[in-house]
Amino acid sequence: MVARVVTQPTNSVVTRAEVKRQLRIADADTTHDVDVDDALTAAIAEIDATGRLGRAMITQDVEQLSAPRACDWELEITPVQSVVSIEVRDAAGAWVDQGLVGFDLITDGDRYWLRAEAWPSGLAARPDALKVTYRAGFGDTAESVPADLRRAVCLLAAHRFEIREEVIAGQSLAVVPNGVDAIVSRHRIRTFT
Repeated sequence: MVARVVTQPTNSVVTRAEVKRQLRIADADTTHDVDVDDALTAAIAEIDATGRLGRAMITQDVEQLSAPRACDWELEITPVQSVVSIEVRDAAGAWVDQGLVGFDLITDGDRYWLRAEAWPSGLAARPDALKVTYRAGFGDTAESVPADLRRAVCLLAAHRFEIREEVIAGQSLAVVPNGVDAIVSRHRIRTFT
């Protein structure tokens, strides 16, 4: 099942000042700060974690649900730093903490899986019977994120600020600038559907 972010990053991958420089707006000019912040928030959401990238840029907690399984469980948002908790839904529908003993985080360097010595028995027969919460991201600060990904966020934020409509009569506009897609695709591991 689809992963969702449950704890947002405490730092931003790109600052308002960086976007304003991209837009050639003086730092002292605060006229557009709210709009720049909105464009930056939208750009981060569009790229980060569950967005186009499928990877967490700044450290954040992710929750992922699954049906009962007999095999390794691939974690969707990478890079995974650590597993925070594993819970199972019992036959009555209540969540039961499994602890972390008997579960291993394995990786090939890009993709991550949760492996169990033995998956718990007696799980509810439903698609959300297993829940893992894990910490993902390149690191806690913007400096830990690859520079070209930070640049992609800045470019997309500037684009979202300047082009506020998807279509303008008489003009052909890219919904997402080609440069942004090119950068993001170099870092994307896979796309979940």
